[in-house]
Amino acid sequence: MSRFLIIFFISFSVSVLAQNTPLNVQDAVVAEAEFTELEYRIVELSGLVSLSDQAKVSAQHMIAASTAKAGAPSDKAPGAVVEINHAQHFGIAQSLSKRWAQAEWEKRLLLIVDAMNDKTQAKTEKALSQAVLRSAQKKEKAAISHQNTAEYRLYMNKLKQQPPASSRWNLVEALDKQSSFSQLIITTRKHVYKEIAGQVEGWQAPANWEQDTKQEVLEFLFYAYRKTSNPELKKIANGYNQPALKSFLGDVKAGI
Repeated sequence: MSRFLIIFFISFSVSVLAQNTPLNVQDAVVAEAEFTELEYRIVELSGLVSLSDQAKVSAQHMIAASTAKAGAPSDKAPGAVVEINHAQHFGIAQSLSKRWAQAEWEKRLLLIVDAMNDKTQAKTEKALSQAVLRSAQKKEKAAISHQNTAEYRLYMNKLKQQPPASSRWNLVEALDKQSSFSQLIITTRKHVYKEIAGQVEGWQAPANWEQDTKQEVLEFLFYAYRKTSNPELKKIANGYNQPALKSFLGDVKAGI
């Protein structure tokens, strides 16, 4: 499923992270590594490179929220408004770029794939190439292009006013669980928020942000698969139930 489609959260302007960051020892090892065509294909099929965008988007969103009410008192409560000045903004971007600039994140993904043996790589590539998953990607990409439309907003309002049957909820939740969609986003945001908190005294992430993030993902999936039958949705979820693919996604989550 399209963690490559995790970019659906991009609804505001994203600044480019600072790129001129010295390489540390681990970065130097990554820079010298050579990868095969199959390894590049696995990373491309996974779409996980877009988690780099999610890191930038999450940082920009929190920075914007923390400067929107500049000067507001901080009570240290979760989600309390704490101003982030330009110098701190730059420092956060520079720090995040060490791990989250697109080229750096792609190399980290390639290292994860490179650590697999040939047999596991072949199985992972085969799992990601399944027709049912490729079809799902197209549906999610289409949903991305609709996100800022009146149609999308209308659907979201309807979803809140008329919740789907529990059977449908269960299928969408199963799809999210099998694909690790929301968990990858949450883990990425957790890293970003930790970085911000480490550089801005008194800053805390909003209360219940993990639950809210998961809810956003589920709502997006409802829209993306609004015309998909329950049997087909189950096939998509089952498409992720491949040992090699599950192991790969677990390694990626651990490597974030």
